[in-house]
Amino acid sequence: MDKIKYYAEEFNRYDEETIRNDVDNAHAEEWMRREVPYFECPDADIERAYYFRFWTYRKHIKTTSDGVVITEFLPKVGWSGEHNTINAAVGHHLYEGRWLRHAERYLDDYIKFFVSKSERNHSYSAWLIDAVYKYAELRGSFDFGEDFLEHLDRYYRKWEDTHALPDGSFWSVDDRDAMECSVSGTDEKHKMKRGVRPTLNSYMCADAAAIAEFARYYGDSDLEKKYREKHELLKKFINEKLFEDGFYRAYHYYDDENPLDVTNKKGTSPRELIGYIPFMFDIPDAGREECFDLLLRDDGFFSEYGLTTVERSNERYLYEIDHCCLWNGYVWPFATSQTLTALINVARRTGEKKYKDMFCTLISQYARMHKRVREDGVEISWIDEVMDPRDGDWYSRTWLKGRGWPDHYERGKDYNHSTFCDLVLSGICGVSASDGEVKVEPIIPEAWEYLRLTGVVVCGREYDIIYDKFGTKYGEGRGLTVREIKYS
Repeated sequence: MDKIKYYAEEFNRYDEETIRNDVDNAHAEEWMRREVPYFECPDADIERAYYFRFWTYRKHIKTTSDGVVITEFLPKVGWSGEHNTINAAVGHHLYEGRWLRHAERYLDDYIKFFVSKSERNHSYSAWLIDAVYKYAELRGSFDFGEDFLEHLDRYYRKWEDTHALPDGSFWSVDDRDAMECSVSGTDEKHKMKRGVRPTLNSYMCADAAAIAEFARYYGDSDLEKKYREKHELLKKFINEKLFEDGFYRAYHYYDDENPLDVTNKKGTSPRELIGYIPFMFDIPDAGREECFDLLLRDDGFFSEYGLTTVERSNERYLYEIDHCCLWNGYVWPFATSQTLTALINVARRTGEKKYKDMFCTLISQYARMHKRVREDGVEISWIDEVMDPRDGDWYSRTWLKGRGWPDHYERGKDYNHSTFCDLVLSGICGVSASDGEVKVEPIIPEAWEYLRLTGVVVCGREYDIIYDKFGTKYGEGRGLTVREIKYS
């Protein structure tokens, strides 16, 4: 079966194409054939979601006066910046888009736009520089021009000017973390509180490490030393001040008159999914991985339809508030993909089978989220903003529809606010690069008898990766085969 043709035709058939950017549905198959690594596996949900997410990603590729950018929403939303861009999910956009065969066509302009041009690149917390470095590692090239390092330094210092605290940590509010109405960040009167959270602190810690690496590449030893020190300071702070009773937590304060100081925190903050964000960037001290057991517990973060953003046992889980974007226990692909990225790191770092099995269980569940049952009973592939953990309904869609679509018809349709393909390629297929060395360390579910990834480009070379449990499907022998193929 020609999988790309099959999936492109299926997705096109059920799509209502109301907004067209650079690549419309009529050219989706052609684009996917040119840009998307071929992938097949025995899990129909994972395979379909993989192709679906690349099919939706190309809808957000948009040529502007500032070059090519990637959007989050397809319709224009009032809180977006230039060209309908929003910096909140830029890390996800770069993690996901880096796997495209000609990723530089879509991401180089976008990186320059957010690093040096956009006036809104600090609107939301983001792990921008880390994501740029991960992209550079995969393509094997770190050169973004002579002024690039200066722009990175300026970007970081702006966060310090606006959000740094005397101890070197950073404050934020849940709304500016793109996680509004969270249990820790919004009180019983629905007032947002300033806090020291694992979100921005982890992002800045990761960005500092990335700037240090770029400085090493550009030969600026002073800047490299400066940012390595910043990275170590933040890493120490996160591990010593935000980790309590086996979990990384956010600490908030009602009184804006007093300085934020976690040494004066009162009581233990709730366990929220953001507590796994430090693991995305290998920040935690060794031996703190046991908190991942909560992902599969019913009184923890596990629900039938996905990972909840606060523990289900928390007394304010799903507290009532009339809002379309709730992080008080609802399931968010944004947070799910962050958590699974963290879980990949833990599985690799520890080598423990239980974390690999956990990843396989949860990515399969995540794949099954990518659907919606239409009013006529037809099930179609779908990605949107936020899902209800009680019944699998795309909550924000229902909320907006119930109010007569007050802002935008199908605002969250094809929402580009998370990763999935990156989890398949870096997790299941296990592809990565470091210092020009290509690694393949797959995390393959035990029940799978085969897997094939063809045409993945890493460090300027193209690879064919085959897993054949019994050696009977592909005729390439038993187990894992990795070979370089001609790149054109």
